[in-house]
Amino acid sequence: MTPHHLHQKLKIFSFLCLALVFYPNYAQVRVTDAELRSHVQYLKNDTLPIDIQLLNKIINTPYSEYNALLFPDSTFYFSSLRPESEEDNDHYFSPFWSTRIYQSQLTIGGYSKQQALPRIINDDHYYNCNFTFNQTRTILVFSRCERESGKELQCSLWSSEKNHGHWSKPKILNRRINLPGSTTTQPCWVDYEDFSVMYFVSNRPKGYGDLDIWYTIYKNNHFEDPINAGSKINTKDNEITPFYDKKNNKIYFSTDNPHLSIGGYDIFQAVGNMSQWEQVSNMGVPINSEANDFYLSVNQHNNDGFFVSNRPQKKEDDADTCCSDIYSFHLIAEEDTNPEQLSETDTITTMEKIEVLLPITLYFHNDEPDPRTTQTTTQQNYQATLANYLALKETYRTEYAKGLKGESYIQAQNDIEQFFADSVEQGFRKLEEFSSLLIYHLTEGYTVTIDVCGFASPLHKSDYNLYLSSRRIDSFVNYLKEYKNGLFLPYLEKGKIIIQRIPEGSSLAHKGVSNNLNDKRNSVYSIAASRERKIQVSRYVISKDHETN
Repeated sequence: MTPHHLHQKLKIFSFLCLALVFYPNYAQVRVTDAELRSHVQYLKNDTLPIDIQLLNKIINTPYSEYNALLFPDSTFYFSSLRPESEEDNDHYFSPFWSTRIYQSQLTIGGYSKQQALPRIINDDHYYNCNFTFNQTRTILVFSRCERESGKELQCSLWSSEKNHGHWSKPKILNRRINLPGSTTTQPCWVDYEDFSVMYFVSNRPKGYGDLDIWYTIYKNNHFEDPINAGSKINTKDNEITPFYDKKNNKIYFSTDNPHLSIGGYDIFQAVGNMSQWEQVSNMGVPINSEANDFYLSVNQHNNDGFFVSNRPQKKEDDADTCCSDIYSFHLIAEEDTNPEQLSETDTITTMEKIEVLLPITLYFHNDEPDPRTTQTTTQQNYQATLANYLALKETYRTEYAKGLKGESYIQAQNDIEQFFADSVEQGFRKLEEFSSLLIYHLTEGYTVTIDVCGFASPLHKSDYNLYLSSRRIDSFVNYLKEYKNGLFLPYLEKGKIIIQRIPEGSSLAHKGVSNNLNDKRNSVYSIAASRERKIQVSRYVISKDHETN
């Protein structure tokens, strides 16, 4: 085997945590039966009213991401396979790679910077893979797979409990669940009033195929003997990645059965529970593709969700199916397909709407973007910076209320909550509306000049704050460059959008704002200091020249 093939094999190692040694070759199964071929063609043509979007690079890396779950408080969890350092890209053996569980926060600005769960969960001695939580997120059950080189990969299920905000040392589940000589992985926990059910995947004896879906009932802190989910779900092939949607009493899972799928693994659904199921059906396109599709999950608070696929990103990359990415899906309602058009689209009306929005004030965390540098430009997009800022809201609430008691403590936390909602989030909503109006003037042939002022709190020296203000303005320009996959980029390149950059630094900061590094409550986390860390879109002018059509 060549180094290239070894590298490719390693890059799909996450599927070993997913389907172990039973994962099929990436070559797709050719359908020869005419009736079956007709059925597959029907699935391809009968597209679902679903909009799917590839999650951006904040979540998806060049490696493999999978097992995505979003909770009502906007906490987002997923797993990822990646090298343990950039240098490990040159190694072709699994001990140099790891799988860990990560979390992020989904905000109005998108996903915040991902963070690995603590080392007590992501133990370096294992591949820490698939996971599930109980409804209150006080119990975490997850897969751990052995990292010993040269041994056949085996996975087992472990559990940890959260006490006072910290996860306990994980314990391996008993031999009833982790049957010796078998692999056990991909748990999905479902809570009911008097008991819970945990679905999982195993190649234990007395199944219908290689990997089957099983379940166990959890009651009075005790797991009962596992039961096979039955022949309506399981086939002689591999069934993997179960997710149970309790709202709709429906299970989602994937199978590589060549008589049922469009290609590779497809995602299927069935109404029922445990081992009693109605008709199983293929979810069709665009959820499924000719690549491998799995790990579908549905959000608890709406009917949107996520799935994972190794489908190529571009047609010219049709051979590049090495790694899995996370996609979101949104069920398209009737009002989504017939969006309300602007009742008036003349220039004056659009201009009036923009003038109502101005000035648009956008806020930043301390020393962001790109802390501790004297650069005047940044690669960061304001929206990504905002997502990380919003993810710190609880830190601001805690730090700003520190040392206070009673009503003062409650008031300080409420003030922070109100600042983030009425100023930080509202500023971004105005920016989104502004962006949707800007495109009208551009398509009508206008040149648009936008004045953007940058500001900073007085925490740093004046020269540094000027550099920081410039970076903040540059993050706004990056937002425009990346808006809707580069919608504004041609206009920026042709000079049809002109950005007048006005970095003010801390010269206009309110005199009462603290500049004491030792008093972070007031110099970093106070509302007064927060209001100084901003940019403002302050002026908007349109013009036409003779070259415009």
